[in-house]
Amino acid sequence: MTLATTTISVSERDVRDVSARRDEPAWLRERRRAAWRLFEAMDFPDPSDEQWRRTDVRAMVFDAVRPLSASAPIAGASELPEALRSAWDETDAVAGRIVQHDSDVVHAELAEELRAQGVILADLHTAAREHPDLVQRYLSAAVPADEWKYVALNAALWSGGCFLYVPEGVTIDRPVRLSLASASESPALFPHTVVVAGPGSSVSFIDETISPDQAEPAFVSGAVEIYAGDGAQVAYYAVNRWGHNVYNFNTVRAILGRDARVLALAAGVGGKVTKMRIDTRMPEPGASAQLLGITFGDRDQHFDYNTLQDHIGPHTTSDLQFKAAMTGASSMVWYGITRIEPTASASEANQTSRNLLLSEHAKAAPIPILEIQAFDVLKCSHGATAGPVDEDELFYLEARAIPRDVAEQMLVEGFFLDVIDRVPSERLRARLAQAVLAKAAGQTAHPDRASSLSFDEMLAAP
Repeated sequence: MTLATTTISVSERDVRDVSARRDEPAWLRERRRAAWRLFEAMDFPDPSDEQWRRTDVRAMVFDAVRPLSASAPIAGASELPEALRSAWDETDAVAGRIVQHDSDVVHAELAEELRAQGVILADLHTAAREHPDLVQRYLSAAVPADEWKYVALNAALWSGGCFLYVPEGVTIDRPVRLSLASASESPALFPHTVVVAGPGSSVSFIDETISPDQAEPAFVSGAVEIYAGDGAQVAYYAVNRWGHNVYNFNTVRAILGRDARVLALAAGVGGKVTKMRIDTRMPEPGASAQLLGITFGDRDQHFDYNTLQDHIGPHTTSDLQFKAAMTGASSMVWYGITRIEPTASASEANQTSRNLLLSEHAKAAPIPILEIQAFDVLKCSHGATAGPVDEDELFYLEARAIPRDVAEQMLVEGFFLDVIDRVPSERLRARLAQAVLAKAAGQTAHPDRASSLSFDEMLAAP
């Protein structure tokens, strides 16, 4: 087979540069070099592969992107570019915060009482120097460099990054927040996050990305690794607010210990192309995973999600609820696999995908897959729908003197509520609802209407 030519303007020199800038230890430099060799040797995924045939990665060319743009440390939101200040909410009651601007972490903070309990929150470069044993153990263990070409590229070129370690038995009652913001023209970004929750610990982690619209294509290849120890509880929230013309590739994978609980939510409103993989692997008994998805697409946006609920241990449970609303010429693909291994006796799983098509050119392709190899499964179900807003529901609202565009907006917003309501954090629920509201108002409101319903008004409507 002839390998596809590289479609992104990066070189081995960039790999050496990122190590030199951070004075990295020898073991990490060697890992980067090995990952670069994998990247050069690997072909792109076969376009006939079911998980790739609706996103033609070979046709995407990033020959003008610029990796490794540097940023200076900052003390507050006012020091960020104006377009990115919303990435830092000063009113957030957080236990810790990491702010990455382009390729560099420019701010890191952690509550002193948590630091005293052994919690570690740092950029990955610092963590590799100060806690090498932990970083060597977990970095790229859940998301290995040989997974596919752009994962190898992330392993070779990640910069900044986030490392969170929560020791056994420690409960963090406020969220930890990572904000990744970019204002550069045509950046190539390689974020990498590692979250390690020790046995019996508890943590919520908000991962938000933001940038203005881009005139030229921007490229992102990210990886998130979550390790939930026995009895640990981890909530991970990914909020994609990339600007238009950003091509976003991301892999999120959680490995759960015995009786561990993981909630993973992906909220997608930004970017031009998003190809996101979200996996939960449950090798130990009693583990439980929830996967939630909220997507609103417009213009020519394309979202492609692959999910895996991998039941390996007995008495494991999982539930997936993905919802999307698409308008303009946008498209959404969800290819979800629930796998019940032969060892996963008495397990239970569900997956549901619901999709609203708000224009004649919008498309949705929900594809649920069940792979059941155990004979004594308690329950395993799936369901998927795609269609327009219900005309009877529109008529009901219009009959109560609600204009059609506002009625449609209300139905779109209400469509997402049962997923948003499953988010335990009240503040994050409000943020997610407002993100959907803002986009729904812009896409469903009549052009000559100057205002739209607020979240509270929508809930109070007849």
